[in-house]
Amino acid sequence: MQSCAVQQRSLAGASAAAFRPRSRAPQRAARAVQLRLRAEAEEQQAGGELENPESEAARKKAEADRLRAAEKFMTVGTGEASCKGCGYEYSPKRGDPEYPVAPGTQFQQLPADWQCPVCGAEKKLFVSKQRQVAGFAENQGYGLGTNSMTEGDKSLLIFGSLAFFFVLFLAGYALP
Repeated sequence: MQSCAVQQRSLAGASAAAFRPRSRAPQRAARAVQLRLRAEAEEQQAGGELENPESEAARKKAEADRLRAAEKFMTVGTGEASCKGCGYEYSPKRGDPEYPVAPGTQFQQLPADWQCPVCGAEKKLFVSKQRQVAGFAENQGYGLGTNSMTEGDKSLLIFGSLAFFFVLFLAGYALP
């Protein structure tokens, strides 16, 4: 008998709860708070701190530092090298008549058993001379061949062409 009474009470409570109007105000407020917090998190994650000039400046500085770290200037070997021990300088123009190495042979092309003619140091104790090309290594394929020129070559090309056109301009006054 008790079980029937319990079932009736639970059914009565369930039916009363089903017909009682619910207030959705607390649920809506909680949902609004969740949406606001999610929007703030997405704004911060997407770099939405644009209102704060200090954080914008810090972001720009970090980006500039990242790009500066990626800069790699292209270096080109000259074919020359100098001995760390005695200071002898190998030049491809002369070669090495003692070994016999023909003139025009780059230092990198010398045999592995080649030694310094002055002090007898091995090839690995030489320091290769390199020149730095004005431009980044990743950009060397672009342009009309000027990206692989050194700073001096570019300056000579620019100022030489300016001098040529100046002389050409002055020559125009010599015409009758």
